Amino acid sequence: RSCVVIPCSFQHEEDEPMTRGIWSKKIGGIVFHDGQSNVIDHFKGRTKMLGNLNEGNCSLKIDDIKPFDNGPFCFSAEKGHKTYTFNNSCVFIVMKSPEKPVMSPLPEATDAGSTITVSCSVTHTCSSHPPVFSWSVAILTSEVSHTMMSQGIWQTTSTISFTVTEGDGDRSLTCTATFWR
Repeated sequence: RSCVVIPCSFQHEEDEPMTRGIWSKKIGGIVFHDGQSNVIDHFKGRTKMLGNLNEGNCSLKIDDIKPFDNGPFCFSAEKGHKTYTFNNSCVFIVMKSPEKPVMSPLPEATDAGSTITVSCSVTHTCSSHPPVFSWSVAILTSEVSHTMMSQGIWQTTSTISFTVTEGDGDRSLTCTATFWR
């Protein structure tokens, strides 16, 4: 299982607040609606509107993404009795394999007993369930950070420190990122 966040923003006049945001497939039913009874069965319980409509944030999160959850997805907003549709800005979701983690370079030479700090980073689309890292060495300290790289893309970085032991020169240091499933 994984999730995807579809970044979305819009501008509206502030005369009265937006009352509802709706996401739907361009052809085929409602994906997100405040009243779950209006949502097609396939998406019930898997979609959530992130942010505040009255601040122009219409971002949508889809959990447990499926290969056929590709869209196109379109947003519309209701203000009083008026409906505003944004069918010119529908989006598709492209499924691809997760990227491999990238590790920072290690020092050329190290002596047994010295402490080394190294980082491992990976990008993903599911800010609420970032990847979890594991390392092939015993860790002294560990820190994980999360950075938004662009709309809908985040980078999670694991930075560790470990003590070099006798014989480590013969072993590979590996970092593994496990994605939410």
